[in-house]
Amino acid sequence: MPVDNPTAPAQQGADILLLSASNYPALPIYPYAFVQVSAVASRHGFSTARFDLLHTPKASWRTTLREVLERTEPRLIGIHLRQLDSIFIWNYADYDLPGAPPVRRNSYWPLHETEQLILLLRKLTECPIMVGGFGFTTRTPDLLDRLRPDFGVTGEPDEVLKHLDDVLAHRNVERIANLAHHSDSGYTINPRIFLPPADHTEYTDAVLRDLLDFYGPQRVIGPDADAHVPVEVQRGCPYRCYFCTEPMVKGRRHHIRDLDVVMADIAFLADRGVSRVWLVCSEINVGSNRLLLDMAARMRKLNHGRPTPVSWTCYLLPNPPLERGDIQALLESHFEPSWNQFASYDDDNLKRTRVPYRARHAVEAQVAWLEEDQAYRRTHGLPEPPRRLDMFLGNTYATPETVSATLRTVNELRLGERFDDSLITRATRVFDLGDGLLDDTSTSAYSVGPEGLLDEVDLVHPTFSYPTALVEALGSARAVDEFFAYVEKTFLSRAYRARLNWPAFLTRQAEGKPLAQWCERLRRTPVDAGGNEAAQEVRTCVAADGGAALLARLRDTTATDEGAGRLARALVELLVDTEPDRVRDAFAAIGLPGYWDDRSARTAYDICAALAARFTTVEDVRSAARATASPGDDPALPLLAVDYCLYDNNVLLRPDYAPLLFGT
Repeated sequence: MPVDNPTAPAQQGADILLLSASNYPALPIYPYAFVQVSAVASRHGFSTARFDLLHTPKASWRTTLREVLERTEPRLIGIHLRQLDSIFIWNYADYDLPGAPPVRRNSYWPLHETEQLILLLRKLTECPIMVGGFGFTTRTPDLLDRLRPDFGVTGEPDEVLKHLDDVLAHRNVERIANLAHHSDSGYTINPRIFLPPADHTEYTDAVLRDLLDFYGPQRVIGPDADAHVPVEVQRGCPYRCYFCTEPMVKGRRHHIRDLDVVMADIAFLADRGVSRVWLVCSEINVGSNRLLLDMAARMRKLNHGRPTPVSWTCYLLPNPPLERGDIQALLESHFEPSWNQFASYDDDNLKRTRVPYRARHAVEAQVAWLEEDQAYRRTHGLPEPPRRLDMFLGNTYATPETVSATLRTVNELRLGERFDDSLITRATRVFDLGDGLLDDTSTSAYSVGPEGLLDEVDLVHPTFSYPTALVEALGSARAVDEFFAYVEKTFLSRAYRARLNWPAFLTRQAEGKPLAQWCERLRRTPVDAGGNEAAQEVRTCVAADGGAALLARLRDTTATDEGAGRLARALVELLVDTEPDRVRDAFAAIGLPGYWDDRSARTAYDICAALAARFTTVEDVRSAARATASPGDDPALPLLAVDYCLYDNNVLLRPDYAPLLFGT
């Protein structure tokens, strides 16, 4: 924990000790507030030390904090409350949400951790405590009453640190902007001012050493680093997206930081081995793409001749649009396409959520970035990373029409086949954006605490609202979760097909059926000159011993060889191909003519839509296929083909799903 001391030779003490107990364990991020507050303090002649408690077990807090306090002897303890919760429903649901990331439920309570930290500090020191941060700023009055610090900071701390001596002496405190302090009536919150980004560099060797200690050097330095180091490029946002508190916290006017200063910070980091930076801003292309392209030009210049180039990323709106050539230039500057979660591909829905783009912008950006990034990687011999399609389909204004319109667009573009996984946010974290709860969430919102559901809405606790129209259509919030989990893995990604267990499928389908006889028929069937490698291997096995060894291998549920799945699938396909005419008749009867002859022509969505238009249940589908058999014919192989189709496309026929999936 190096001390940043700008005014004297290195010493143990620090004027300000910065602490945090609000880091999100599922995505640990070194607090950028530590960097920025240290820089502002230094400008005013104050030294700082920083310590994040994420890696410190709760049982060790007392001992660790005592040591830190003895080492630094601070005049002020500044506590950073970055966020009040994770904003994700799966951290706080009372059951494991289907399709949710592997996070531990009921485990992230940064407000309560901060409250315990303050109570412990009160026992260890008489040093005054000041609380600030993004999360604190969203609910300052409530959090002052809850946490009972000596001081609070709403928004930027610049004026507070400029007058820190007056603050600590309780002198003229009513004149200091953004300061909250004790008064006769409890707490007084002084007028708020919004400040632009720093006009000076922020990083020092001491801060960087802290950051490296937090992540471990291997995550920050070198070509294989995976942690981004933040550098602010713009502050404030003029938009009014219904789910976002950033304009309230950082202001509705956007201010661009001096790019020479931005690049000085990036060069400082790059010269010390940092290879990935995150440009902090609401969205880098507010109103135009000029800032984005200016940064690309500067990053190309920085990276020219550098053995380990610096990759960079930031939040980026799909509107204003980018030309394909601009995207290529960005990629050549080592820009990494950033995460973006569109609310939908439905214009009415996007308008109601107040995002500054429409469906055509989102779709064009999604496709253009995907294709250009893939082309760039092929050209430069770079590996293809796992890709995930994220969408906020569970936004407050979602309706069955919103969802079905989005899925139709996804299907038309065959986007689901381009992504390895998908994640749908299925509930809104509700905030007061300055004028109370949105009318649309006031009746559906609920709050939870560590002990469970609260009796009333309390916005300092995780507060969520499921989309009312979807809950009404499906019957409950839990049903909405189950529906979206199905959509994620079946229509928005390849996730379902990647997890198919074909040996298990074959074993289930073969129960009570003459599998050995089918293999003998296959052995007598003329060999097709075509066929993939797996099919050829199956043919070889069948020719050798009638497939006995192969079947034994596929029936072994303990087998872990990766080839078993492709061999089992190939065997099913070859068996079905021994009765091609009857199989074609079966698929024609269920409304999928030609399916078996070209199984890649239709998506899972196409298959499910066609079947849902004619059948109510999967058993109805199988009955229609079975009815095509002539008297005395065994329908087993045509049914095997139909079951293959149902399994391969994850067909789930439910009347309550049809309006949301297909608009019918």
